[in-house]
Amino acid sequence: MRVFLTGASGWIGSAVVPDLLASGHHVVGLARSASSASALTSIGATAHPGSLDDLDSLRAGAAQSDGVIHLAYRHDLVFSGEATLAAESDLLAIEALGSALEGSDRPFVVATGLGGLPVGRVATEKDEASVERAGGQRAAAAKVTLGFADQRVRSAVVRLPPSVHGSGDTGF
Repeated sequence: MRVFLTGASGWIGSAVVPDLLASGHHVVGLARSASSASALTSIGATAHPGSLDDLDSLRAGAAQSDGVIHLAYRHDLVFSGEATLAAESDLLAIEALGSALEGSDRPFVVATGLGGLPVGRVATEKDEASVERAGGQRAAAAKVTLGFADQRVRSAVVRLPPSVHGSGDTGF
């Protein structure tokens, strides 16, 4: 299976890519820099030049894949006080990726956080993130992702806690 990943050389992607390769998949990772491209090719993946803001590149990568995993997020914007812009960028990327898969029955997996879920009790897969609570913009992106199921895209959202990041990541 040819899998297109955003965030392929990031914290989560650096764990997902080797697992996909070990399982025999062809991994194509979005690479926004020469160092990201080098990191991907050095482990046997293919680098796809572009960024989350290059919607044409995202569409092309998704269109040429058997499935898409979206792990990237503009944390640089979050840490500079522009969380709204980061969420808007994420939503546009999800819309571009999902639209390239419409009608294909191909898988589309999006990683997101736990923001917007109920507080004070254990959350389950039946809980929907609320746009009105903290993390609401990410909740909206999750709803858009799942909405692609109506367009014959096998969509899934994986909610991850901040602890998925490793030591050395000063943002979490």
